[in-house]
Amino acid sequence: MFETLDKLMLAGLGALTMTRERAEKLFDEYVSKGQAEREARSGFVKEVMDSADKTRAELQRLVADQVRQTVNNLHLATKDDLLRIELKLDQLLAKSTMEP
Repeated sequence: MFETLDKLMLAGLGALTMTRERAEKLFDEYVSKGQAEREARSGFVKEVMDSADKTRAELQRLVADQVRQTVNNLHLATKDDLLRIELKLDQLLAKSTMEP
């Protein structure tokens, strides 16, 4: 379970730190090596940024799911549990003050 999360986090670290400036610089390196044509720069940068955004969102979702699952496994009292207890306590206190 954590192994998959670790792999995704490592794969996504580059995308998390990707900025438009870094994407443009990366593309310029491809152009200088003859691996890309300068006219394709805006499409490449947009694709890289879209991919980075998608990776960020997926990583956030995975982390949130993992945290939620971990908290659920701890069997901690929820807000609803506490509200239910408060309501019962209020009912008991109200009942005890009415009895002589």
